[in-house]
Amino acid sequence: MNLGLENSRRFRALPVYAVLLSYGFSGLSEMFASQVRLSRAISKFLDESEGYELLAQTEEGEEAKGKYENTHIVVIFRARDEKVNAELVKRINGTRKMYVSGTRWEGQPASRIAVSTWRVEVERDLELVKGILEGALRD
Repeated sequence: MNLGLENSRRFRALPVYAVLLSYGFSGLSEMFASQVRLSRAISKFLDESEGYELLAQTEEGEEAKGKYENTHIVVIFRARDEKVNAELVKRINGTRKMYVSGTRWEGQPASRIAVSTWRVEVERDLELVKGILEGALRD
């Protein structure tokens, strides 16, 4: 059942099939690569920020070049100020410009960004995310 193109009587695989036909391997590769580039740029911004702490990264002491290699599309972070961190998800999602989900890291609240849109433009989207995250610290 899971090996064929038709996964049910309603042809649930049609959207996947259409995307594969439309974009092809190279198009999908570039789409996913853009998502990873944006996630890594957000990670770098958070890592260099005084107001945020980047979580779930490689061991300290590794070279800067490979520092974000473990980042693919998910970025986990928290605000350094515990009061802000307690309502960070609400502040970010309240902008209605981006969505983060709440999670926990080492027993403390944290936030999770998952870059999963096919319309990624790294420079444009990075500026948007930076603005929202900087604003969330001030609210």
